[in-house]
Amino acid sequence: ERLTSHHAALAWFEAEHHVLLATVTHAADTGHDIHAWQLPWAMTTFLDGHGHWHQQATLQHTALAAAIRLGDTAAQARALRLLATADAMLGDYDQARTHLADALTLCRRRGDLLGQARAHHMFGFVQQRQQRYAEALRHSQEALALFQVAGDQAGETAALNGVGWCHGLLGDYHRAREVSRQALAIYLKNGNSYGQAFTWDSLGYAEHHLGLHAEAVTSYTRAIELHVELGNRVSEATTLSRLADTHLAAGDDTAARRTWEQALAILDELHHPEAADVRAKLRPLRTAPEARPQTGAQTAALASPRRDGT
Repeated sequence: ERLTSHHAALAWFEAEHHVLLATVTHAADTGHDIHAWQLPWAMTTFLDGHGHWHQQATLQHTALAAAIRLGDTAAQARALRLLATADAMLGDYDQARTHLADALTLCRRRGDLLGQARAHHMFGFVQQRQQRYAEALRHSQEALALFQVAGDQAGETAALNGVGWCHGLLGDYHRAREVSRQALAIYLKNGNSYGQAFTWDSLGYAEHHLGLHAEAVTSYTRAIELHVELGNRVSEATTLSRLADTHLAAGDDTAARRTWEQALAILDELHHPEAADVRAKLRPLRTAPEARPQTGAQTAALASPRRDGT
């Protein structure tokens, strides 16, 4: 019943999101500023999951202006953090860091530990996108400590997964696997499917680089199943691409080609810029099977847009 309701909500957003965009503009133009920041917030998961980052950026600029007019610093910080997400996915990392620094300043002034934790967690994501993995780990660890002090278990578990992911990006795959397993155990206990999906992906990444290809296939497959259930198309494609890397490393070129083709179909449908990376990996398998594309740390470049759920 819960999954059916989720799919119904996604279908409604798919059908109505252009109307919602117009509604946000109308709310801002007519002085309904509470609606002008709350509606973009409510649309975030759908927009991120479908790769609508230009729309997300536009909406969060509107939300930020509305929050400033209201004098609501909590709403301002939230809009700045969500705007930074869109900035990062659009490749504007300087702007993303500026917006996150502003969000962090507002949260510190308010004594908002959760807001600070979420800003640090997103800082970690931005640093991952720039391949500054040591800095990403530092921010993820700071987020973890703040979530723990604030007593927010959901945020703490998301940050724990972020820490494990960063260890993997830094090449400490044993530590990455250990921390990801800790996070996964908590997500399985509390039934958080969103968190499970990203943590299975983190676990698969560590297992792939440890040469545990069968285990990695199992972990990635479970992550993909959950992404499909949740309607998160971008993350589904991301994990499919990493699964293809594992198939290739295990010597199954046919499965690798088929899996990359699935990922590419989604990314092309979403007009995702990283479709070019997948197409480049596919090309040798389509033309000369013996000429294999490289696998390895560069697969981290297809990091999903929201690994935190916060």
